[in-house]
Amino acid sequence: MTELHVNAHLDEQTAADLQLLRKALGDVSITAALKYALRVGVQEIRDRERARAQKQALIDSGFVGGFEGPEDLSTNYKRYIAEYMDEKYPREE
Repeated sequence: MTELHVNAHLDEQTAADLQLLRKALGDVSITAALKYALRVGVQEIRDRERARAQKQALIDSGFVGGFEGPEDLSTNYKRYIAEYMDEKYPREE
C-alpha cells in the first residue's frame, strides 16, 4: 500500500487535543498520535457496526421480541407468575 502524506490545518482546540494525546501516549510524534487516534476511532465505528449487525440478526431471527405480553412484565413478573400459578393450581378449600 502506498503511503499517504497528510497536510492538515487544525483549529486551536483540535491542536490542543492533539498535544494532550501526544503527551498522554508518552511524548510520541504527531504521526504516531494521529495513527493511534485513527485506530481508536475506526475501531469504535467497527464495534458499533458489528453491534448493529448483531442486533439486526437477532431481530430478524425473531429471538428479540419473540412473544407478546404485558408491557410491565419486567417489573411485575412476580405478580404475573403468582396469577398464573393460581390459575394452573387452584387452591382446594
